Amino acid sequence: DLTSNGRNLTVNGAAPTEGRDNASNTAYSFDGVNDYIEFGEGVLSGDGEFSILIWINTVSRPTTTSRILQQRDSTGFNGEYMMDLKSDGKIRFFTYSNGNYKWDVTSNSTVNNGSWHHFAFVQKDNGGQMYLKGSLEDTDNSGGKVNLLSTIKTYIGGDLRDNRSYYSGKVDDLRIYNRALSASEIQTLSTIID
Repeated sequence: DLTSNGRNLTVNGAAPTEGRDNASNTAYSFDGVNDYIEFGEGVLSGDGEFSILIWINTVSRPTTTSRILQQRDSTGFNGEYMMDLKSDGKIRFFTYSNGNYKWDVTSNSTVNNGSWHHFAFVQKDNGGQMYLKGSLEDTDNSGGKVNLLSTIKTYIGGDLRDNRSYYSGKVDDLRIYNRALSASEIQTLSTIID
């Protein structure tokens, strides 16, 4: 954690690797078998605005969905979000609370081509949005906003609630905000190499 929040991460098997800036040990590589990073509880909570930005790089063609990021664990699933690499190479981000799926967005493009791709997921208004490489990719306001529980842990690398769907690929520069970033902020952050 490079912020003043002081969150301690637990790395299980994920290995430091070359990031999108071509510098050594600036990203993490996940083997698709059992690697993950745990962030602990309460990274995001409530039904307010939030933004999640992440860079991914994969050539994986999973036969089933693989989980890249989630706020979801064995203590519960009500009040959660999930980011998946689907078997068709597209990204899906979806949310669930109070017994119903809330906003759900999917990329139009496949991203399992070995290149770095920047995604942003923003909850605002009555739903959420997905940005790919700084441009709006999908919007869903049909299900309403998710109410995230503060007692659920956040993970990168797999579905740690059910111990399955592990991700094979790299992750760099995950950013989580408790506000909705503007389109121009997302565009700027998608071009910064740091």
